[in-house]
Amino acid sequence: MRGWAACGLLSGLLLSGCGNADQKLTDAAAQSAREAESEVNTTRLVVEQLQARHLWQRTAEVMVADAEKSVAKAVSSFDGQQPTTVESRRMYEQVGEALDNAQKAVTATRIALDNDDLPAAFRQVDVLGRSADELDRIGELAK
Repeated sequence: MRGWAACGLLSGLLLSGCGNADQKLTDAAAQSAREAESEVNTTRLVVEQLQARHLWQRTAEVMVADAEKSVAKAVSSFDGQQPTTVESRRMYEQVGEALDNAQKAVTATRIALDNDDLPAAFRQVDVLGRSADELDRIGELAK
C-alpha cells in the first residue's frame, strides 16, 4: 500500500511541471531507484541460481557483496539530495525508505551467505522481489 502512495506522490510531482525544484529530486529518486533495482535483481538472480545449484556459493558471495556496495552508492547518492518543499520532503522520505529496505535485503542476503546459512539466503528471494517491484515503480515515474 505504501508503494502506491509513493507512486501517487511521485506522479503528482511529475505532473506539476519540469521547471520546478522538485523535478531534480524526482529525477534523482528515479535514477537511484533504477540503480538499486538492478542490484536487487542481481542479488535475487544469484540466490535463485545458487538454489538451483547453477552457481558456486563462493561466487554468489562475491557477486552479492558487489551488489551490496553498488546499492550503498545508490542510497548515498540519493541521500545527498535536498528536498525543498513539503511534497518533496515526503517523497524524499518514501524513496529513502524504499532504498533503505533494498539495502537491508541485499545486506541480509550477504550476511546469510557469509554465515553459510543458505536457508536464510533463500528466504530473502521474496523480500528482494518485493523490493525490486517497489523500486521499479519509483524508477518508472521519471521516464
